[in-house]
Amino acid sequence: MPRPDRFRKKVLTLLKEAGRPLHYTEIGRLLKEDGLWKDVKEPEKIAKIRLSALARWHRSPVVALGKGFYALREEADLP
Repeated sequence: MPRPDRFRKKVLTLLKEAGRPLHYTEIGRLLKEDGLWKDVKEPEKIAKIRLSALARWHRSPVVALGKGFYALREEADLP
């Protein structure tokens, strides 16, 4: 399992490239496809846990939008 800082950087990259909020299942699948989590058996479950912890951090660049969707803070602040 990669270190949390590599996870955070990769999630930021995925969200920037997508340009839209992503569901944790999609993020987990993309992390496995990219090879970061190639040995993880249930990437969706791990992504859900790590993303929820990341979004609770008050200075996090990632925010939870509800129903499993996550976005970059700067995109969520737009009207």
